[in-house]
Amino acid sequence: MNTTYYITNKNNQLLELLNTIDYCLMDSKIDEVDTIIRLKEELLANDGIHITPEQINNIISLLLSFVPMTVKEVG
Repeated sequence: MNTTYYITNKNNQLLELLNTIDYCLMDSKIDEVDTIIRLKEELLANDGIHITPEQINNIISLLLSFVPMTVKEVG
């Protein structure tokens, strides 16, 4: 059984995620740029549908990489 993962467009969640990825791209290091662009292109190509668990992990890792260290230490 194949499970389909997707990001709903309800309340513009896909658009918000893409905007957040763009924001991360502006503040990213040079070695991270290719990975971030590839992730965004994959999401756009499928309109947020048929997302693999690996892509979900990449999204989470990307977002966590921009959390300030003081916040990470408190949690």
